[in-house]
Amino acid sequence: MKLKDKVAIITGSSRGIGRATAILFTKEGAKVVINCKENVEKAEEVLEEIGKENGIVVQADVSREDEVKKLISEGVNRFGRIDILVNNAGEILRPGDWKSDVKTWKRTLDVNLTSAWLMIREAAPIMQKQESGSIVNLTSTVGLLGSQFVLAYGVSKLGVINITKSMAKELAPHIRVNAIAPSNVMTDMTKGAGEELIEKFRQNTPLKRIAEPEELANTILFLASDDASYITGEVLVVDGGYSLK
Repeated sequence: MKLKDKVAIITGSSRGIGRATAILFTKEGAKVVINCKENVEKAEEVLEEIGKENGIVVQADVSREDEVKKLISEGVNRFGRIDILVNNAGEILRPGDWKSDVKTWKRTLDVNLTSAWLMIREAAPIMQKQESGSIVNLTSTVGLLGSQFVLAYGVSKLGVINITKSMAKELAPHIRVNAIAPSNVMTDMTKGAGEELIEKFRQNTPLKRIAEPEELANTILFLASDDASYITGEVLVVDGGYSLK
């Protein structure tokens, strides 16, 4: 097992990519802190699936400093350490274009960008004391390519790329920091776009399909595990060729 005796905190893990990652990590031997902002019922379903001996649920809005501290504290109190941090929590808020109101703009940056910084700021000192750790951030091809339709989201995800590279320098040599940049993934967020837009995504992707959450979980596992022991500061694009257009 690739994560035997490891402890992982996965933000936004009640559904989608985070859920798939939590399930995969426990199959690979990890103990997991499952996080949700509101949907405790869904988070508890994940815990039921992985087994209560393998995880805990901590409800926390990771864009808020006090709740991040609570999340980290409860994880350490239960399992004694943090080996892996997956900053997966994210959201696209509407209206997302350049005419967005200030409240929506700020909330988008808080949810997608500030949360990653806060989580790293609280988790990294624990990893430094252990002299080991792996951080995987979720960014997006929108952060690399830009999009006029979700400007604030794209800006926030570009910021995550900068945090990834900056913290990889800061936290070396004992802590690795990497990111993955998916395009469209068959999560609730994508399904909510409607079948017409989903089909457009498919046709604009060379592999002619949309990724499943489990495929992204496999990539996160790779970067979190010792299989990627000599990789840090990288952004791995996982988009079926979408960004080749």
